[in-house]
Amino acid sequence: MGTTTLCEACQKNEMNVVESSDEPKQPYQLCYQCHERLLSYSLRPIEWYNLAVLHSPKQFYSRDDFYGEDGQAFQLEDDVVITKSEKAPTLQAVRRDLVSLLDFSITRWFLEDDVIDALKQHDQQKILDSIQSRFYETEHAEVKSRMLEIAADVLDTFAAEWVRELLDHEDEEFLYPLSWAAASSLPRDEGLHHIFEKLKSISEKELPLEAFICLHRFRSHKILDWMESNCTHFHDQWGRLAAVSCPTWERMKSWLNKGRPFSLIALDTMANCAGKRPALVEQYSPKILKTDKNEVEKILHDVHQKDPVPRVKMKVSKILENLHKPFYWLTPV
Repeated sequence: MGTTTLCEACQKNEMNVVESSDEPKQPYQLCYQCHERLLSYSLRPIEWYNLAVLHSPKQFYSRDDFYGEDGQAFQLEDDVVITKSEKAPTLQAVRRDLVSLLDFSITRWFLEDDVIDALKQHDQQKILDSIQSRFYETEHAEVKSRMLEIAADVLDTFAAEWVRELLDHEDEEFLYPLSWAAASSLPRDEGLHHIFEKLKSISEKELPLEAFICLHRFRSHKILDWMESNCTHFHDQWGRLAAVSCPTWERMKSWLNKGRPFSLIALDTMANCAGKRPALVEQYSPKILKTDKNEVEKILHDVHQKDPVPRVKMKVSKILENLHKPFYWLTPV
């Protein structure tokens, strides 16, 4: 007599229905009642949670259009009472048990600082063994990606050998989290070499965004060298990437003198250091290094004279507005 397969959502009733998910190789396996609630976006929080652990919360039926982070269904009827046993676990409840904590980490839309801090309280070897097991056991790219994010943000250099193995064998499907793990776990030049190689397969149109997402954590001037060989057109993302890659005033002068696209990228780089910038840039407090402040104003005016278009005028004005403020975005020679 065979064993009964339980519903993935309630984990109590016998599984009766197989419903396709965003991952064809790993469909939902549900009882009739949970299947009905899945399709009507009215899962109980613990049912949503149990499915999110296996399938991630980023699948169509469980995404944040329909559910809050705690699994509370937005479309649930007002007269439905959620009992204590139907609520999803909290971080406080799971933080001391590694298996449960990893489950919880998968159900988050993002790997947040409080979850990272809780994971760091556990033994590194046990974390590595656990995330490797989950990576190879699941078919879901989102779950695999979360395991790589944990390698990047929790394990650092302890995950180096596994990251090297993955860089040699995994395709571009996991390029983002693998690049973050490479930045955290490998010597900087080694990690950059791997990611530069992988970026060779990215199209010219997609390269600026892909490069920023993959390279911003490395914080290396060698990225600027790489950009000089790979930037073929202007894009906002190039200035953001350059801003977090230890740009010097000498490099900015060189780019301003090159003409487009590098003059525009240099202006964006300086503007990203001087004023309001995207959150991913802001967290690194970027600066233009080794700056001769006396040169900046004249050179920027020269650039505007050579390329008197509205974008250049706006960027030059923004940079000059901040030039005489404290050196929060410039470091002197």
